Amino acid sequence: MFSIDQWLATPPLSALFSILIIAGLDLSGVWILRVFNFEVGSYKDWVRWQAPIVGAMLLAIILYPLALAGLTPLKLMQSVAIFSMGGGFLNLIKAAKLALGRTEKLSDYWMLLNAQSYSRKLLLLLLLGMGMLALGPVTNADALDYHMGVAIAVLNHGGMPVVPEWFIGRLAGNGEVLNAMALSLGAEQFGALLQFTSLIGIVGIIFFANQDAHDYSNKFERATLDLIALAAFSAPVLLFLVTSPKPQMWPIAMTTFAFTLVVHRSSQSISTRNASLRFTLICALVMTASQAKFNYLLGGAIVGLLSTQLIFREKIIWTSIATGILISLLVILPPVLWKAFAFDAGYLEPLINPLPGKLPGTDAFLNLAKAAFDFTTPLPFPISMFIPASLGAFSTLLGIGSLVFIGIRLDRNLSLWSGAISAIIIVFLNALYAPPSSRMYLESYFWLMVILSLQKKYKNDLIKNKLINRIVFTQALAVTGVVWIGALTAFPGALTDKWRLDVMMRMANGYEVMQWADTILPKDSVVINGHRSMALMPRDAVAFEWINFVDLNEENSSLYLNRLKEKGVTHMLVIGGVNEKTPLYGCFARTIGGPGSGHTATRNPFNYGGKYEAWIVEFESNKLPECARKVKP
Repeated sequence: MFSIDQWLATPPLSALFSILIIAGLDLSGVWILRVFNFEVGSYKDWVRWQAPIVGAMLLAIILYPLALAGLTPLKLMQSVAIFSMGGGFLNLIKAAKLALGRTEKLSDYWMLLNAQSYSRKLLLLLLLGMGMLALGPVTNADALDYHMGVAIAVLNHGGMPVVPEWFIGRLAGNGEVLNAMALSLGAEQFGALLQFTSLIGIVGIIFFANQDAHDYSNKFERATLDLIALAAFSAPVLLFLVTSPKPQMWPIAMTTFAFTLVVHRSSQSISTRNASLRFTLICALVMTASQAKFNYLLGGAIVGLLSTQLIFREKIIWTSIATGILISLLVILPPVLWKAFAFDAGYLEPLINPLPGKLPGTDAFLNLAKAAFDFTTPLPFPISMFIPASLGAFSTLLGIGSLVFIGIRLDRNLSLWSGAISAIIIVFLNALYAPPSSRMYLESYFWLMVILSLQKKYKNDLIKNKLINRIVFTQALAVTGVVWIGALTAFPGALTDKWRLDVMMRMANGYEVMQWADTILPKDSVVINGHRSMALMPRDAVAFEWINFVDLNEENSSLYLNRLKEKGVTHMLVIGGVNEKTPLYGCFARTIGGPGSGHTATRNPFNYGGKYEAWIVEFESNKLPECARKVKP
């Protein structure tokens, strides 16, 4: 099975399975946090909100090395998913019993809700809409390329596939293995729900991490935290990150949790044993985050350096060194060895290069990726992160919530100051080396919001600034409106097959053309996919993106051409016209289908592109590599 449709559990079971797996991760996360001597109790305990994040971390630490070793057959992945669902069912039953055991009536809860401030109500509405949007079908373009495409490949190969020609697929990490685990039972929405749950973990930090220092029942304090929360969680780019299985919010939540463990005032008055346990958890969090996406290697390293203040203060240097080495062997070493072996790279190269091995075209691909905006805009960087040049670019913005940082004055606290400096260092390094995209700065953005929520001096000025209050509230109101428009159009796809088909046809880029291709291609065909949506191709497929970065007339292109030959490619899906300028034209035989039609689709209706034509041709892979370097008369 090669398409996400072929793996999907019938709606609404796919959404139900996803919820149960998340609930199972929450249960295991609570257990892990208690092992680390955290008292996870009521909802006002900020550490309790991190349980699903930590549960996913443990699963990634176990499954990712197994996948790299080719030891994750379908039966194992399904067993892990079923076990997680079972734990989730028990967790939800326990929660239901606690809820039914309360004496409050529904009217009491309604009165409590009505008593909340307008800012708190807006935040609840925003988060509820994001949760519903996360339950919709997978339509994100990157997700339909490699976040779900690699997950499907893991299930088909019984482990992480070695695909040198699939450049963007090589960026996959432990998050895609978690997606594969859930998809083994058809839980399509798991990845997006994990990202949403990760955001909720940061919500818990903002609201409750300062309980031991300030009286949260104070109306003034509540209003300040409400403003910080609205500024943090109304960033428009969260529409892009929280509602797709792209493993980005989850590693951000892990580094943010680790960051808070370091800068939180509780770290200044703990026993030596608890300091060792806390450092161990910090190491596990940041190292696991670094294997979700390459760019979180920097954030993880910064938090690791930041945590040395805990090490020296409690005099646990040698214990910490041993702990760091052990966790590195479990979390970092397996992917480093796998990448070095699979792509003939040095052992240090995987730590500094997301595509180690220096295979033909990869440097050009990375250079393009480093300079790429999320959305084409005439505005210069960094203005492009805060102001949209068009409605289509709205969901790529960091937004204007960062106005809350204007005039910030920190308390006299070494941990808070070192945390703020660390966040600013990441901002500076991202500006130098990272793509000019808002999502690259979201990690440091949340860190600074945590710092703001943990100190009090500047809060007195912040809540009195009516202009900032109104600007932040206006942004949150606009984002909430957009979220609910998306939720009402996408969420129905989680309920029935018919509604899912409608959502996918409208919002999933490539879905229309892949449905057409499924009616044309032979069942046993092996296809070069000229469209980027690898997770939608209903047949065994080979990625085509490498051809944009390699000269077919150069000898080094033989690496990829021979891969096509070894794969036994039989057909090619061509987007656009079939003519002598089409790459690999010399290997084409007869045309068996076309023109099919498709359109560029996204969740954002202002990003819809025009229609295009598609063709399916027979491909003579037995004539490679020669046929790729000549053109038929």
